[in-house]
Parts: sequence; C-alpha cells; structure tokens
Amino acid sequence: MRILIADDHELVRRGVRSVLRTRPDIEVCGEAIDGRDAVEQAWRLSPDLIVMDISMPTLNGLEATREIRRILPEIDILILSQHNSPEMMRQALNAGARGYVVKTAISEDLLDGIDKLRRGQLFFAPSVSGAATPNVDSRDISARNRAERAMNLLAAIVDSSDDAIISKNLDGVMTSWNKGAERLFGYTAEEAIGQHITLIIPLDRRDEEKDILARLKRGERVDHFETVRIRKDRTLLDISLTISPVKDAAGCVVGASKVARDITERRQVEQALAERALLLDLSNDAILVRDGADRVTYWNKSASDLYGYTREEALGRVSHELLHTEFPEPLDRITERLHSDSRWTGELIHRRKDGNQIVVMSRWVLNRDDRGNLKCVLETNNDITQQKQSERALRESENRLRMLTDTLETQVRIRTEQLVQRNAEVLMQAEQLRDLSHRMMLIQDEERRHIARELHDSAGQLLTVLAMDLSTLVRKTQEIAPEIAESAEEARELVHQLTSEIRTTSYLLHPPLLDEEGLEAAISWYVRGLTERSGLDIAFNISERFGRLPREMELAVFRLVQECLTNIHRHSGSKRALIEISRAPEQILLEVRDEGKGISREMLAEIQSRGSGVGIRGMRERVCQFKGEMTIESSGLGTSFRVTIPVPARDEAVIEETITKIQTA
Repeated sequence: MRILIADDHELVRRGVRSVLRTRPDIEVCGEAIDGRDAVEQAWRLSPDLIVMDISMPTLNGLEATREIRRILPEIDILILSQHNSPEMMRQALNAGARGYVVKTAISEDLLDGIDKLRRGQLFFAPSVSGAATPNVDSRDISARNRAERAMNLLAAIVDSSDDAIISKNLDGVMTSWNKGAERLFGYTAEEAIGQHITLIIPLDRRDEEKDILARLKRGERVDHFETVRIRKDRTLLDISLTISPVKDAAGCVVGASKVARDITERRQVEQALAERALLLDLSNDAILVRDGADRVTYWNKSASDLYGYTREEALGRVSHELLHTEFPEPLDRITERLHSDSRWTGELIHRRKDGNQIVVMSRWVLNRDDRGNLKCVLETNNDITQQKQSERALRESENRLRMLTDTLETQVRIRTEQLVQRNAEVLMQAEQLRDLSHRMMLIQDEERRHIARELHDSAGQLLTVLAMDLSTLVRKTQEIAPEIAESAEEARELVHQLTSEIRTTSYLLHPPLLDEEGLEAAISWYVRGLTERSGLDIAFNISERFGRLPREMELAVFRLVQECLTNIHRHSGSKRALIEISRAPEQILLEVRDEGKGISREMLAEIQSRGSGVGIRGMRERVCQFKGEMTIESSGLGTSFRVTIPVPARDEAVIEETITKIQTA
C-alpha cells in the first residue's frame, strides 16, 4: 500500500514514518510540507492513501482534502489532528476524509485506521467518534463516499473556476480557455483559442512573456507572479499568475497552464492601507516614539514642522537633550508616575532648532512587552504657546476690563471663539485616541492568535512526538522490563493531560476553528466547552448559508459572543442562554439573551451613557470598529444584547476550481 504523508512539521512526519516502518506491506511514497504541496504530490504520485495534517500553511488539511477529493476521488484520506474535538471531526467527514486520528494516539490508532480504510470501512478516533457520528451507519457513509467520488470526478470536468485557467503551447498560442477566463478578460473561448498569448498582454509587459517561456522550457514553475493584463474592452487588470509546465507522456515540456486571479481589488485595498498609514504624518500633533533609553525611534512630519529637526536628524537622539526640555517637576518623579499609571500628561518647555522656546501640552503613554517591561513611550505634543500667550493676554484684559467695562462684549466674543476652537481640538484628539484604542485591540487579538499558534506549533507538536516515543517505549518494554513499561505508561498519561491543557489554553486564546471553518464551527465549539464547564443550557442558532465574513469581523463577532456568555455565567444567575446570528443582504444581526435577574436601572443608565466597565467598553469599541450599533435591554425577566453590523452585499459563490495542471489527451 503506497502512502503519502502531509504535515508541516518534520518531527511529526518522522514519528509517522517510524510507525509505518513496522509494516512491510506499507510503502511511504512521498512527503508534503503543506496543503498545496499535498495536492500537487497527490496528482503526481497517485498514492493509495494520504495521511494529512489538519493544520498547515498555504492550504489547511480540510481545504486540501476537498481539492484532492474533487480531482482524485479514488484516493483515501486519513486526517491527523491535535484537536480532540467532535466538531473538528465532523468538519473532516464533511470535507471527504474517511479516517480521523488524534496525534497523541498515533501509535495506537494509525495502523488500525489504515487497515480499516483498506477494507473500505471508516475509522475515527475512539475517544470522540461516538460524539461525532452518533446516528451515522458506516455502510451508508461508504455508499455516500462512492457516490461523492463519482460526483466530484464529474464536477472536476464540468465545473468552471472563478479563476481564469488558460493553456498554451511553447510558441505562446493558446490551446484552452475556461469560463473563468471569459469572465475575467471578456473574450469567448472561440475568440481566444488559436490566438497568441499577447492578445491579453500590454505592450510594455511583453518582455515578461519571453522570460516565462524560457523558464517553462526548463521545466520550472512560476508561482504567484503579480503583473498587469488587458481585457477585451482595453481596461487594465492587476492579476496574480501561477504558471506550470505541461509535459507529454515522455516527460517533455510541450506547453504550459496558467491560472490567473484578479487582484485589482486587493491592490486597491493595499493602496488604501498605505494612505491610512500616512494619516499619522498628517496629524496636527507632533508625535514621537522613544525607546527605554529615551532615544527617538519615530518622528512624524508634524514634529519636524514644530521643532525644525528633520526625521533623520531626530532619530537615535535622546529626546530631552535634543529639545532641551524643561520639566514642571523632577524627571525622576515624572518617570515614576509614568511607570505606575502607564501615562503622564503635563506642560513642557521645548527649544526649537532655531533656538526659540515653545510650550507644549505633552501626553506620554507607556507601552510594555509581554513580560511587563518598558517597550517604548508614545509622546504626543501639542503646541500651546499661542494659547499660553492668549491666556496671559486674557488675564491682562480682565484687569483692564475692570476699568473699561464698555469693551466687555468684544472680549467675551474673543474668549468664546477661543473656547470653541479648543473644544474642536479636544474632539479631534478624542477621535485620535479612539483610533489608537482600536489599533491596540487589533494588536491584542493578533497577539492572542500568535500565542495560540505558538502553543500549538511548538509545545503541542513536541508533546505529540514525546507521546509517540513513550508509546513505542511502552510497547518495547512490556515483556522485557514491565517496571519501565509501567513508568513510561504513567509518563505518557501525564503527557496526554498536559497536551489537553495546552490545547484548551490555545483554543481559549484563539480557536483554530474560527480561521479554518468560520463562526458557526467556532461558536459551536465554545458553547459546548462552556456548557461542560459551567452547566449553562445554551442554545445556538445561525441562519443557513450564513457564509464567511472578513477575518477581523468574524473575530469581533466571536469575541462579542464570548464576552456576553462570560457575563451571563458570572453575573446574571441565569441557567439558560440563547445565541442567534442571522444575515440580511447588507447587515448581520447578533442577539444574546438570558433569563437572569437583569441589570439594575442605575447600572443600565450608566451603560447606555457609554460608561460602565472595561468589558462593555471593549464590546462597544469592537462594534464601532465596523460602524455597527449595539443596544442592551434588561428587566427582571432577563437581559437582551443586540448588535447589527453592516456588511457588503455578497454574490453567490461559484465552486472554486483549483486544478493548476491540465491533463492532455
């Protein structure tokens, strides 16, 4: 039996090879390091079975399984996973896998699973298979899988891809042109086939084609090459190309296949992000960042305008020495307050490059690393020299007003205008602080995702290999050294417990199902875990064909549900909770209700006036991030939390065809 191993960790691949090597009737025909590599090697090697890791870069195991089942339905796939989760196993079954093994039990279950798949049976991890398929008959699934294989094979032939897939010979003449190419470039297949590829290449880009043809003749593949092409209506498109050589039966390169994806919208988004990055330079406030030694590491345009020093002159200099800062109190006392409160605000006197002194309202915010150590200080300075002069002039005017009452109306009008201007500045600064708060929330979410991934990829994988090694040690010493086998078995159980605790911690930081399968799977997993831990009776309803949302929006909705359920569990006294998520053409609606004691009238008034604790403010910030609306209603019968978030209208997605090589007759 020929087996392909697909896992992005060499330690795990080595452990799987070690288990398979004990069976002389099994041959490891190849190894893949990510999902895309697995699809390509399956096409090239045609193995009998693929042992596929569920979490890999480029394409995860579920996505790779769906692709392989479309184009090579005769190949069986057995999923390997760190996730001891019934929901994840259901996802694997829906993707077309016929087996599911938890990595901590590879030594016990892998060979048994391979034997069952060889006999045409299903195999799922014993610890979770009852929860994953309680009402499924294996013979029905086998019959369904055979039917799905036939359907997937037919779909691979007749379904069109969203991407443009084009083939050409080595002379550059196009020999095939799919529906995706028709939609993307505007030419029908009859118009394009037989024409030279320069039909869709602008004049100033035709040298690229010469280089591409030369690389294809050498048998090279061109991945994710970004360039510009031209439509039939003469408009230009930003596209990403993947180009593969097509070989005949003798292995000679006879042509090439191109997969083109429109990235015009992505380029527009990237440009918009770059423009937003310039907003910091457009701020009216002088903004600088200092490291732990008070050396300048960032200096915006307004700082150059205010102080006269260019960015190059300021970077690396100690800010207090550069600006000859005069402090309102000893610097040691200010630094002590900054470290205790993480912020400081006060008036400073600075000296410009031309020698003139100015008064600034300075705001310092301390940024710490994961260990709580000082990472940097964000300093925002607003020139109030004119304001201080105005205040001094105002005091003088007030003295004169005591003697010159006839000028009262004029002076009041001047003061009113100054206050209006100052109020506008305060509102502007509040908006900037809100933007900073949003960015800090994004950083926090990304750090949670990073820590969860590190726990999974480092500690989780190493513990998996350790468990496999301990299993092998138990098996080899059971007869010759029972005492060692018993100790090794106890160690293996401890490793299993530690793996479970690390997995739970990783999931709570950032559930992997959220990135891999979306809101429905991730919330279902979280609800099931909270029910087990708290005893809450939680109902979760989500509209059919809800689909995926942008990554940031899915994370925000998940965190809102998480915060609501935490509040219900801790504060409401309710035994039940209901979560409902629905999607209208241009918005999504989230509602979480409980049957608890409700929120007091005073606390509800404070919440509605945008006060209350950090949790509610954090939820409101997440909703404002997407220009949504949040309402909270409460009575003695319970509390209802509602959120609406606008989303762009979506098109019905055509099934994505990702075949990157074209089989010639």
